[in-house]
This record gives sequence, structure tokens and C-alpha cells, in this order.
Amino acid sequence: MAQWLGWAVLAMCLAASAGAGAQSKTSPAVAQADKTQERQRLLAQQLVPTDPARFAWVRAAEAVGQGADAIHLRLALVDDWLRALEGGPAPAGSSIEAAIAHGRAVDPSFLERRARAVWPAILQAQQLRAEWDRDGPEVPRPPELDALGAELVQEGPGLWVRRAQDGRLRGLYLWVGVRNMLAEPLPLPEFALQLGRPGLQPAAPLMQCALPRYSTRQWVPPQSTQHYLCSAVEGGFGLPPAGVSWLAQMGHWFSQGAALQTVIPQQDQALSRTARILVQVDNPAVDNFLRGARESTEKQQQLHKEQAQAAKKAREATPARRSGESLPLWLKRLMFLGGVVGAMVLYGLLAHHFSVAVASGVLWWGLAIPSAILLHSIWTMGGTDGWGKLVAIVLSGAAIAAPFVGTLAAYTVYKLVVSERARRKAILFLVGVIVVIVVHALERWLFW
Repeated sequence: MAQWLGWAVLAMCLAASAGAGAQSKTSPAVAQADKTQERQRLLAQQLVPTDPARFAWVRAAEAVGQGADAIHLRLALVDDWLRALEGGPAPAGSSIEAAIAHGRAVDPSFLERRARAVWPAILQAQQLRAEWDRDGPEVPRPPELDALGAELVQEGPGLWVRRAQDGRLRGLYLWVGVRNMLAEPLPLPEFALQLGRPGLQPAAPLMQCALPRYSTRQWVPPQSTQHYLCSAVEGGFGLPPAGVSWLAQMGHWFSQGAALQTVIPQQDQALSRTARILVQVDNPAVDNFLRGARESTEKQQQLHKEQAQAAKKAREATPARRSGESLPLWLKRLMFLGGVVGAMVLYGLLAHHFSVAVASGVLWWGLAIPSAILLHSIWTMGGTDGWGKLVAIVLSGAAIAAPFVGTLAAYTVYKLVVSERARRKAILFLVGVIVVIVVHALERWLFW
């Protein structure tokens, strides 16, 4: 009776573990034909060297899932941008595929040195300069200054001064325009502004300039002007004497030859920051490309969904006994349980009439053959990228360990069935585990 009880326990354990494994199914790999088609369309697009919006094609490369192509395309476009700022000849028009090939040969460290060298040359040549018309028309007060209330007084067009009740200066705010004289966009989300002459002490406190609220364009378009709000707080040098307005004081400085000087910190001249801003430029062609890619993806997904629904309806219309997949679940489990019981009976007969080694060898081969078939199917059915690869590694490990674990489990249960000494050891081990659990529970109940 003990022997049959042991074999029943082994059969139920194997059936439960196999049933749990049967619940997990590897999803088939998603077809990559649509991605390949979108990449070919992207590579065929033409780049116009004189088009400031050409940098936006990097976003298209990122959208179709081509990260390496986007990196190389960004390097090629930045190389062309630096060549234009340095006064070099414009390259001939080419496709995105040719630009990506050119980007693979570009040294990023060389581009970094060129990017840090080109900014001082642009500022020194006044190709990017701040402009303030102190005699121009009135400028509406920016919304950022509404919270300052009555302390804020407008002393000139685009010039606001914040004073305390005792007349002490608490802040200066200046609305300036930055003119880009070049044929290329210049990234400029923020900068510093000082009033003075080159090589001399600045006449006024250093002002920090940033884009006004609700403005998202972080670059100055070519041959155009973009406005910024500059501010300086109390505590700086160069304050006008008491009773003298800022407008009069700045007019005095301008009459002495002072001018607005743009200051761009060294960290803001980095190549990575420049490239990140340049790819944000607007390009209707890129928007149309991305819209078409999105619509194509949606159509492919809808087509796959319709095909899956049609296949499901076809399977439901097929007679139920045509294949093993259409068998009821309870019948599948019954057949599997019968197979496990038969295998256990065969193992016991071989171990009893021949030897445990023969029975274990037969069982190992019986488990190794289907495990090898499963292992081969895991790595040939696709879907082994990203998380799919991690799942495939876990399933492969389970398939490799199955023959050894199954054989060891069968041997252990067989020894428990035929050996009184093994059963006593097993019972003592279980009693020990139960005692440890009970003692631990009592300890937590008494001392926690």
C-alpha cells in the first residue's frame, strides 16, 4: 500500500508541475516587414543642405525605431551645420542613407571641439547680437511680471524697474530681441547679457535672459529675431545714482560707447545640447512622414487583428476532433495524467526487474528527447529580442534541467517507496521542518 501511495504522489507532483508549465505560452514574434518598409522610405528621403529644417529628420529616424541611424544622421547634420557656420562650402544634396554613411565616419570629439570654437567667433562677429530699441514703441508687460504688482514701474519701452517703497532698487527687467544674421538656426534657450565695451569693466549688472513664458522654440531661426526677457536682481554693481532713472542711465552708457554684449556660458556650447535643440525644428515633410508611418502601423495592426479573428473563426468552425488542439481541456489533462502514470509504472518495473540505473537512464532519455525538441523550437520560432530573449533563456534553462530534475524526483520517490530507512529519514526531515516553522511562529507571537 505504501508503494502505490508513493507512486501516486509522484504522478500528482509531475502532473501539477506540467500543468503549470502548460499555462505559459511563448507569443509569436511580431512581423518586422512594416518597419523595414518604413526604414527604406526614410533612407530614400533627400536632404537639402540649405534647408534649416533638415535636422528634424533625426526625429523620423528615432520614430521608426532606428536608434543607430538617428545617431549617425545627427552627427552628419551637425557636421554640415558647423561647416556652414565656419564659412565652408555647402555640401551637395544627398539622401538620408548617404548622410548616415557620412555620419559613421565623423569623429564626435572633433565635432565637439569645433562646436566650442564656433560660438566665440559668431559673437565676436556680431552675427548673433542682442538688440533693444530704447526709442521704439511700447512693449506689453510679460505675464511673468504680473505678480510683482505696484513695485514694478515701466521706465521705457521694454524696460521695467522694481523698487521698494523706500526707493531702493530690487530688480531690473529688459525685453530684448536677439537677431540671427546667419543662414542656419542657432540654439539659444538662455544666455547672459551685459552692458559695456569689450575689454572693460561692464557698466551694468549681468542680466540673465530666458525665453518668455509659453515660448517653446529654443532656437533663433536664420535671418530673424527672437525676443527674450532679461532680469537682474538687487545687489549688483553699476546702479544709477538716487533719483536717476534706469532709462537715463542706460542712455548715458550708450552715449559713452557701451553696447549690449551676449554671453553664452561654456557648458551651453556643448555639442550634445546643440544637437538636442536643433532636431526640434519644425518640418512639415517630417510631420507628414511620421503621420504616414503612424497610419501604416495602425493599418498593419488592424490587418493583423482581422487576420487573427478570421483564423479564430476558422478554428471554431473546424470539427472538434480534427487535431489535438481542438480536444477539450479535461481530456488533455486526463491523457497527460495517464501518460505520467504509465511512465511511473514503467520506471518501477524496470527498477524492480533490472536496476535503478537502467530505469533512470530510460526516464532521462524519455525526458531529454522532448526537451531537446522544445529547446530547438524556442530559438527557431523568433521573438527572441528584448524581453522575449529573457523569456527564451528562462524556458531554455527549464528544458535543459527537466531530464535531470525528473530523473532525480523519480529516484527519490522510488527510494521512499521501497526503502523503510529512506521513509524514516523523510518523515524525520518533514517533522523537523514542521517543528522549525512552529517554533518560529511561537517566537514571533511571544516577542514581537
